[in-house]
Amino acid sequence: MKLRTLFLSCLLALPLAAQARIAEDTETASLAQRADAEAEKITDAEAFVDEIDESLALAREGTYGRLKRGSMAQAETARNKIADLLEGHENAMELQPDERIELYNAQELITAMIRNDDKGRMVCKKEIRLGSRFPTTECLTVAQREEKARGARSGANDTLRNVCIPGEGQACAR
Repeated sequence: MKLRTLFLSCLLALPLAAQARIAEDTETASLAQRADAEAEKITDAEAFVDEIDESLALAREGTYGRLKRGSMAQAETARNKIADLLEGHENAMELQPDERIELYNAQELITAMIRNDDKGRMVCKKEIRLGSRFPTTECLTVAQREEKARGARSGANDTLRNVCIPGEGQACAR
Protein backbone atom coordinates (compact mmCIF):
# COMPACT_ATOMS: atom_id res chain seq x y z
CA MET A 1 0.00 0.00 0.00
CA LYS A 2 2.81 2.44 0.87
CA LEU A 3 4.57 1.64 -2.40
CA ARG A 4 1.41 2.34 -4.37
CA THR A 5 0.90 5.66 -2.57
CA LEU A 6 4.50 6.62 -3.24
CA PHE A 7 4.14 5.67 -6.90
CA LEU A 8 0.93 7.70 -7.26
CA SER A 9 2.42 10.75 -5.55
CA CYS A 10 5.47 10.59 -7.83
CA LEU A 11 3.21 10.20 -10.85
CA LEU A 12 1.21 13.26 -9.82
CA ALA A 13 4.35 15.28 -9.05
CA LEU A 14 5.84 14.86 -12.54
CA PRO A 15 3.41 17.22 -14.31
CA LEU A 16 3.82 19.77 -11.52
CA ALA A 17 7.61 19.63 -11.81
CA ALA A 18 7.36 19.98 -15.59
CA GLN A 19 5.00 22.92 -15.20
CA ALA A 20 7.38 24.61 -12.73
CA ARG A 21 10.27 24.08 -15.13
CA ILE A 22 8.28 25.65 -17.98
CA ALA A 23 7.47 28.65 -15.76
CA GLU A 24 11.17 29.03 -14.89
CA ASP A 25 12.11 28.83 -18.56
CA THR A 26 9.49 31.46 -19.43
CA GLU A 27 10.75 33.78 -16.68
CA THR A 28 14.34 33.41 -17.86
CA ALA A 29 13.25 33.86 -21.46
CA SER A 30 11.42 37.11 -20.69
CA LEU A 31 14.50 38.49 -18.90
CA ALA A 32 16.67 37.42 -21.81
CA GLN A 33 14.20 39.08 -24.18
CA ARG A 34 14.34 42.36 -22.24
CA ALA A 35 18.13 42.22 -22.09
CA ASP A 36 18.28 41.39 -25.79
CA ALA A 37 15.91 44.23 -26.66
CA GLU A 38 18.18 46.70 -24.87
CA ALA A 39 21.30 45.10 -26.38
CA GLU A 40 19.86 45.41 -29.90
CA LYS A 41 19.72 49.18 -29.41
CA ILE A 42 23.50 49.26 -28.85
CA THR A 43 24.85 49.04 -32.39
CA ASP A 44 28.08 50.95 -31.71
CA ALA A 45 29.65 49.89 -28.40
CA GLU A 46 32.26 52.65 -28.32
CA ALA A 47 29.71 55.38 -29.00
CA PHE A 48 27.43 53.93 -26.31
CA VAL A 49 30.18 54.11 -23.66
CA ASP A 50 30.95 57.69 -24.79
CA GLU A 51 27.25 58.54 -24.38
CA ILE A 52 27.29 57.14 -20.84
CA ASP A 53 30.41 59.21 -20.07
CA GLU A 54 28.62 62.35 -21.30
CA SER A 55 25.56 61.56 -19.16
CA LEU A 56 27.73 61.01 -16.09
CA ALA A 57 29.55 64.30 -16.73
CA LEU A 58 26.19 66.09 -16.86
CA ALA A 59 25.17 64.32 -13.65
CA ARG A 60 28.35 65.51 -11.92
CA GLU A 61 27.58 69.09 -13.03
CA GLY A 62 24.12 68.85 -11.48
CA THR A 63 22.14 68.88 -14.72
CA TYR A 64 19.90 66.09 -13.46
CA GLY A 65 19.45 67.70 -10.06
CA ARG A 66 20.99 66.86 -6.75
CA LEU A 67 22.15 63.26 -6.53
CA LYS A 68 22.01 61.03 -3.48
CA ARG A 69 25.25 60.44 -1.63
CA GLY A 70 27.14 57.52 -3.14
CA SER A 71 25.07 57.48 -6.34
CA MET A 72 27.90 58.78 -8.46
CA ALA A 73 30.27 56.06 -7.25
CA GLN A 74 27.65 53.40 -8.04
CA ALA A 75 27.11 54.89 -11.49
CA GLU A 76 30.86 54.93 -12.16
CA THR A 77 31.09 51.27 -11.15
CA ALA A 78 28.20 50.43 -13.49
CA ARG A 79 29.84 52.45 -16.28
CA ASN A 80 33.08 50.52 -15.84
CA LYS A 81 31.14 47.24 -15.89
CA ILE A 82 29.50 48.24 -19.18
CA ALA A 83 32.84 49.31 -20.67
CA ASP A 84 34.46 46.01 -19.61
CA LEU A 85 31.61 43.97 -21.07
CA LEU A 86 31.62 45.83 -24.38
CA GLU A 87 35.40 45.94 -24.75
CA GLY A 88 36.45 44.23 -27.97
CA HIS A 89 32.89 44.08 -29.31
CA GLU A 90 31.29 46.21 -32.00
CA ASN A 91 27.78 45.85 -30.62
CA ALA A 92 26.08 44.40 -27.56
CA MET A 93 24.49 41.46 -29.37
CA GLU A 94 27.97 39.90 -29.62
CA LEU A 95 27.89 39.36 -25.85
CA GLN A 96 26.86 36.07 -24.25
CA PRO A 97 23.29 35.97 -22.84
CA ASP A 98 24.47 36.25 -19.20
CA GLU A 99 26.68 39.19 -20.14
CA ARG A 100 23.72 40.92 -21.80
CA ILE A 101 21.79 40.54 -18.53
CA GLU A 102 24.72 42.09 -16.61
CA LEU A 103 24.75 44.92 -19.16
CA TYR A 104 21.00 45.38 -18.68
CA ASN A 105 21.37 45.58 -14.87
CA ALA A 106 24.19 48.12 -15.16
CA GLN A 107 22.12 50.25 -17.55
CA GLU A 108 19.17 50.13 -15.14
CA LEU A 109 21.39 51.30 -12.27
CA ILE A 110 22.67 54.32 -14.21
CA THR A 111 19.18 55.21 -15.41
CA ALA A 112 17.79 55.02 -11.88
CA MET A 113 20.63 57.15 -10.52
CA ILE A 114 20.10 59.84 -13.15
CA ARG A 115 16.33 59.81 -12.63
CA ASN A 116 16.99 59.84 -8.88
CA ASP A 117 14.62 56.87 -8.63
CA ASP A 118 16.64 54.08 -7.04
CA LYS A 119 13.47 52.40 -5.70
CA GLY A 120 12.16 51.95 -9.27
CA ARG A 121 15.35 50.33 -10.57
CA MET A 122 14.85 46.78 -11.83
CA VAL A 123 17.33 44.20 -10.52
CA CYS A 124 17.47 40.66 -11.87
CA LYS A 125 19.10 37.87 -9.89
CA LYS A 126 19.46 34.14 -10.41
CA GLU A 127 18.34 32.11 -7.42
CA ILE A 128 18.08 28.41 -6.72
CA ARG A 129 14.69 27.70 -5.22
CA LEU A 130 14.20 25.24 -2.41
CA GLY A 131 13.55 21.78 -3.79
CA SER A 132 15.02 22.50 -7.21
CA ARG A 133 18.45 22.27 -8.77
CA PHE A 134 17.59 24.69 -11.53
CA PRO A 135 18.23 28.38 -11.03
CA THR A 136 15.42 30.81 -11.73
CA THR A 137 15.76 34.46 -12.59
CA GLU A 138 13.77 36.86 -10.47
CA CYS A 139 13.36 40.45 -11.63
CA LEU A 140 12.03 42.91 -9.06
CA THR A 141 12.44 46.60 -8.43
CA VAL A 142 14.48 47.68 -5.43
CA ALA A 143 11.23 48.72 -3.71
CA GLN A 144 9.68 45.30 -4.37
CA ARG A 145 12.77 43.53 -2.99
CA GLU A 146 12.68 45.68 0.15
CA GLU A 147 8.96 44.95 0.63
CA LYS A 148 9.57 41.23 0.16
CA ALA A 149 12.35 41.30 2.78
CA ARG A 150 10.15 43.29 5.18
CA GLY A 151 7.36 40.74 4.75
CA ALA A 152 9.73 37.84 5.39
CA ARG A 153 11.10 39.51 8.55
CA SER A 154 7.59 40.31 9.75
CA GLY A 155 6.47 36.72 9.17
CA ALA A 156 9.46 35.35 11.04
CA ASN A 157 8.89 37.77 13.93
CA ASP A 158 5.18 36.84 14.12
CA THR A 159 6.09 33.16 14.22
CA LEU A 160 8.61 33.73 16.99
CA ARG A 161 6.15 35.82 19.02
CA ASN A 162 3.47 33.15 18.81
CA VAL A 163 5.64 30.27 19.99
CA CYS A 164 4.22 28.67 23.08
CA ILE A 165 6.61 27.16 25.62
CA PRO A 166 4.66 24.92 28.02
CA GLY A 167 5.43 25.27 31.69
CA GLU A 168 6.37 28.94 31.67
CA GLY A 169 3.16 30.23 33.13
CA GLN A 170 1.12 30.06 29.96
CA ALA A 171 -1.31 27.53 28.68
CA CYS A 172 -0.69 26.40 25.14
CA ALA A 173 -3.72 26.20 22.88
CA ARG A 174 -3.82 23.60 20.17
